[in-house]
Amino acid sequence: MAAQAVNIYNNLRSHFSLDLRKPAEVHLNPNIKYKSYRKNNVNLPELTI
Repeated sequence: MAAQAVNIYNNLRSHFSLDLRKPAEVHLNPNIKYKSYRKNNVNLPELTI
């Protein structure tokens, strides 16, 4: 069941951050530009309980 969900996510579902392309399509073509929401130099404090 998990493998089926991953397959749908990567091969059938289009993503807005990939300009409505599928992750597998973008992965196979390195020339396609996509949005990145990753912030550089993020300094998160450690969690203490």
